[in-house]
Amino acid sequence: MNMKIGIYGSSTQTGKAFLADFIIEGYSVYGYARDTGRGEDFVDEVQYKKGIVLERFEDGKDAKPHFIPLGRSKVGHRIHQLVEHSNIIVIAHPSQYILETVKNLKEAGIVKKKIPIILGCSRTIATPYIWNILGEGYPVVCFSTSPYSVKSPSPGTVFIKRRKRNWMASLEGEFRMEDINRIKSIFPQVLFNRVPATTSLGNIGAIFHVAPYILNYDDILERRERGEAYSFYMEGIAEKDGVGRCIEAIDQTRLHIAYYLGLSVFGCSISPREQEWKEMMNPMRLSEMKYRDNIEKLRVLRQKHLQDISESIVSAQHWLDFTYGVTRIQGESLSSAIGRTPTYQKMSIPQTRYVDEDIPTGLVPLEALAKRFGIDHDAITYILDLYDKRFNKDSRLEGRNLNGFSTEYLINYLTGKMGTRVHFMPKYFDKRRDIPYL
Repeated sequence: MNMKIGIYGSSTQTGKAFLADFIIEGYSVYGYARDTGRGEDFVDEVQYKKGIVLERFEDGKDAKPHFIPLGRSKVGHRIHQLVEHSNIIVIAHPSQYILETVKNLKEAGIVKKKIPIILGCSRTIATPYIWNILGEGYPVVCFSTSPYSVKSPSPGTVFIKRRKRNWMASLEGEFRMEDINRIKSIFPQVLFNRVPATTSLGNIGAIFHVAPYILNYDDILERRERGEAYSFYMEGIAEKDGVGRCIEAIDQTRLHIAYYLGLSVFGCSISPREQEWKEMMNPMRLSEMKYRDNIEKLRVLRQKHLQDISESIVSAQHWLDFTYGVTRIQGESLSSAIGRTPTYQKMSIPQTRYVDEDIPTGLVPLEALAKRFGIDHDAITYILDLYDKRFNKDSRLEGRNLNGFSTEYLINYLTGKMGTRVHFMPKYFDKRRDIPYL
């Protein structure tokens, strides 16, 4: 395909990772960055060098730099050029800025072209707010998590620590078949589905980020003042069972919401389904042994094996299993599972976005949903109250509190009953769902 991809937020950590990977794959890319100080530094550096530097681990040792030339791709500050260029636009910045971005894209003419938007990190219940701006049914793809574990050492450099093996994405709204084909070809490792709960309730960032940041905040500040690093996952979770138990309680709230909605759930205390998980994952691990040195084949192989969970919401431990290959051990604490995760064993520094993003677009809507459905949310409420008191905030007022959406609407949205449609050729017709196969 003659693929033209736009990136809104190409100066962010994730945006740079998308830019490097898309160029490597041979796509024509326009990387848009706002004309802020950071955005200008990024554009100036990449345009001057005519490329971006990609650093990554090789042979499990030190990170090595690779220069990725821009070729026919471009970076700049012209949003109208972004819209004019693109078949698909990926929004690569934190989720709390999505609505402002969508308003800017609307002013630049995105509705007329009906360019599908991919939310690189959608968090919880983003699309209904977007539809309020762009119109009900506008095509939106929500990722359950950012595809990368990444850092940005300098304006023109991106350091990809780890590309996630597989993740879920929900197709929300009305899509042309050609757009679905494009999206699937760009992300062959992704588990696509038509159930928005898989990404809204599959919001792992809200589980892993907020409680450890708030509960360890004094230690984080003390280290920062001494000019020393704090290992967020190892010191903040793996070595603190109490923090791990709080995270697990928050995790169970979102799983109980999914169970209440009648969705497929793994790891819920009401119905753990551990044997089913083993029966699915063990054959995949055996198959992986054949292609362990071929990452591209591994991604596709895993995607095929994991289709059975493409419409499921899974616990944090199960997520670590299929995302990072940390084999699920029944009954293991989350702190222990985090401690066994190689990606987290490398130094991960606490970031303010762990609360700036994951509270308003994560814990706030999760608490609001739990209240609507009469589900225990004490752990979430405790963390939000602690945050509000500590930082003098009103998180429920400022975040995605779901005010304005009826409970019936939210149930229909989360369970995929909002009338998602695809414009398609008859041969793709699926009578069971009134939309084509994905």
